[in-house]
Amino acid sequence: MNPKPLLVFLPGTLCTGAIFSPFKNHPSFDAIIIDFNLEDSLEDMVNTVLKRVVTRPFIAVGFSMGGMVAFELMRKVPAQITGLILLNSNSLADNNERYNGRQHQLNLARQHGIQYLFQDVMLPVFFANPDSEPGQQVVAMANELGIKTFEAQHKVLTERPDSMALLKTFNKPALVIGAEYDLPCPVEHQQQMADALVQGQLHILKQCGHFAVLEQPQTILDIIDHWIEQNYG
Repeated sequence: MNPKPLLVFLPGTLCTGAIFSPFKNHPSFDAIIIDFNLEDSLEDMVNTVLKRVVTRPFIAVGFSMGGMVAFELMRKVPAQITGLILLNSNSLADNNERYNGRQHQLNLARQHGIQYLFQDVMLPVFFANPDSEPGQQVVAMANELGIKTFEAQHKVLTERPDSMALLKTFNKPALVIGAEYDLPCPVEHQQQMADALVQGQLHILKQCGHFAVLEQPQTILDIIDHWIEQNYG
């Protein structure tokens, strides 16, 4: 019997490790859940990860911005990465439209606070029902991390490289999970990433948006379980 694989969970923008709470203590894998705070570059984020993981081989699990950290890990420590799971992520470099939109969000947060930005501006983009429990969890995480972390992560997102070519060189098991109503990371791009990956497998979840990890954690766990059994069992 093969040893359980190690999954390293990498959160998205203004998300704490709490977003991955349903993935703790799971029988089919060991888990390390990373928290990012004031790191303002992908290199710094990679260093934060490697302080926890050290030299152990692992499957990188990236949600949204966490996927970009996973790509940087693939560049820096390719031999340690035994697999890749992308949750509602994006492998493209930043563009002017996204930059301008994010700069507007940052200005709103500076003027009116994180609570206003997320509760009144962002949640209607992320959720059909902004007042749902997952929506309020997103607001709570953003408030916990605050404006300084938002500024640091804005810099990370702005400076990220394009990683589509990198995906084409990755020849280990890879799982791409997207969501039907994800506006920031749409279905079309999830398909592009899965197609680029040599062993890419794609799942699109119905009736949820960008924070599928909060809306449908059990569905995602079931998909990951099956994928682990297929590739590491």
